[in-house]
Parts: sequence; C-alpha cells; structure tokens
Amino acid sequence: MKKTAYRAQGGFALANILLFLFVACWSSLSFGDVTLKWYGHACFLIESSQGTKILTDPLGEETGYPLPEVMPDVITISHEHFDHNYVRPYRNKPKVIRGLTTDGRDWEKVEETIKGVAISNVFTYHDKKRGKKDGLNAIFIFQLEGLKIVHLGDLGHLLDEEQIKTLGEIDVLLIPIGGIVTIDPYEASEVLEQLKPKIAIPMHYKTPDSTFNFYSTKYFIQDKTNVRKQGGNTLRLSKDNLPDKPEIVILDYK
Repeated sequence: MKKTAYRAQGGFALANILLFLFVACWSSLSFGDVTLKWYGHACFLIESSQGTKILTDPLGEETGYPLPEVMPDVITISHEHFDHNYVRPYRNKPKVIRGLTTDGRDWEKVEETIKGVAISNVFTYHDKKRGKKDGLNAIFIFQLEGLKIVHLGDLGHLLDEEQIKTLGEIDVLLIPIGGIVTIDPYEASEVLEQLKPKIAIPMHYKTPDSTFNFYSTKYFIQDKTNVRKQGGNTLRLSKDNLPDKPEIVILDYK
C-alpha cells in the first residue's frame, strides 16, 4: 500500500510539474501588434507584426475613394460586386482569396494559413431573401497575433444561431451599417448584440467622398455611449490592449 501511495504521489507531482511548465511556456508567448487601416467602403488593410498584409474587399474609383497605395500579400473578396472585387491595380503579386465563385452563384469554402495568418469564411447572404435579390456574401475570419478579426462583407440580414456559434468570440468586428444594400444602422446594432465583439468598427456607410446614398454613422451611434472617434484611418491593436468593455471605434478614411 505504501508503495502504491508513493507512486500515486509521484505521478501527481510530475503532473504538477508538467502543468507548471505548460503555463510558464504559454505565459511567455508574446503577441505583436496588428495594424488596421480603413480606405473607405469595406476596404481595410490588416497587417501583422511580421509585415503580412491583407487587403479586404478592394474598392474601385467608382466608389469615390482613392485607390489604396499598398501592395498586399493577400486580397480577400466577400462577394463579386464591382465595389468589392477591384483587383486589377495589384497585378499578379497578391494571392486572391474569393468567398464566392467568380460568377457569384455559389460559395467557396476558405480555410488556410498564409504567413502566420489563419483565414476562413462563413456563408451568408447579401439580402434578407436568401440571396434572391442581391446574391450571396461571405464573412471572412482572420486570426493573427492572438486576435480574431471578422469582416462581415455586405451582410444583408441578422445572423442565425449556427452562424453566431461558428464565429465565436470576436475581438474586432468590421461591420456594415449603411443600409440600402446591407444591414442598416438599426439592424447593425442587433448584430452587435448577437456577436458582442470587444471592438466594432463601422464600414460601408455614407461619407463626403462616397458615391453611394447610404446612412451615415450618426444613425448608428446616436443612442450609444461607448463610441470613440479615432481620428485618421489607422488603429493599432494587440491582445494586451483590448478594451475592458465593448467599444465602437470610428475611423476616418483619410
């Protein structure tokens, strides 16, 4: 009996040592900063601390915004509309990842890792009629530097339970609020309640340069107190500096 007890205690001690080493190794991991830049409409540049650059939904000049002066490693496209898939200026250098087939009639499943960034997608619709009006849409999920950033594309409806579960806990949500062809400011508020991100960044809304007749941000933020206007088009984030309470951050596109 003594021998058995001794072995049990020894096994318990070894387990504690292994647990301590695991915790120590995990706590020693350090994540770098992520830089987000908004160029207007649904176009963002996501850059890791290692310099990996991802451009979302590249806009064309018809949107009213200047073209981004950047050469990304990856371009993601939520759907095949002209104001979200303008890849011509970037020649053949970036890897283009499409959420839909090029004819826009079906989804493309995405699940890959490129230069330390895990990229996946969730199938949704551009409208409330299961795509019968404006077609399909793909939500993109980016995981890098310990953060999860979700780009909703031209989401046109509230999310169902399965989509919410798949998206999980979100650090940064890039959310359309302009209405007309996407969720409007009031529906966007409902989506915020569904997903509860730590930071929400509005996109796809009316600005002085936009050629689209969308809602502006005032309708989205009018009843909210957790709003911060960043000033400029850049936000730097890290796993360690996320807000304690959910926050809406308004970026400029200039």
